[in-house]
Amino acid sequence: MHTVNPDIERPDREVVAAFEGVPSSIASDVTGNVRFAMDSGIKPVYEGADLAGTAVTVKAEPGDNLVIHKAITMAEPGDVLVIDANGYVETGHLGELMCASCKANDLAGIVIDGAIRDRLDIAEMEFPVYARGVHPQGPLKQNAGSINVTVTCGNVAVDPGDVLVGDDEGVTVVPRAEAERVLEAAKEKMTAEKNTRERVEDGEYLFEMKGYDKLYEELDVVGPEDSVQ
Repeated sequence: MHTVNPDIERPDREVVAAFEGVPSSIASDVTGNVRFAMDSGIKPVYEGADLAGTAVTVKAEPGDNLVIHKAITMAEPGDVLVIDANGYVETGHLGELMCASCKANDLAGIVIDGAIRDRLDIAEMEFPVYARGVHPQGPLKQNAGSINVTVTCGNVAVDPGDVLVGDDEGVTVVPRAEAERVLEAAKEKMTAEKNTRERVEDGEYLFEMKGYDKLYEELDVVGPEDSVQ
């Protein structure tokens, strides 16, 4: 059954925009105890890519991109297309022209659990794209797919309206309802890490600053003198 939901609830655009410059690692650290960072197979198509935007989710039949074309026409400025192509990497589901269309309509980027093509052209236009692979073969156009349903991308569940934060290290998903809390926590952690960096550059050890020395002492560590019989 194919489902297309034209209307989704998005976080405040100012909140989403404020995620620009937040590292994906920091967003992952403060989002929660479950996995929100996509797996390492989802990589930026070019070095220096970064994105912050609201998810418009797409469930595409592997090897088919008809629904992706439709989703591009439905997305709003600042949105990120999050495409679940079931990890299929033997077809390029999108390429230069589709990305050019996204950029012309002010989309924030694309994340696809599948393959793309025209990698160098996409890099040249500096449109943020994250994908599991690159493949030259073109896709079919015969499956309606679904838009704005829960999808899985990079082994993380993504709902329409979630916030995507991406950089050179990968992509983190921030649940829509948690966006403001996560943003505040991320800013606080970035400030704390700046202060910690200054202390480290002055010669202090994280091992002691973070109390790891106490944790280490609690472990059953045997020294050379303890192993002598």
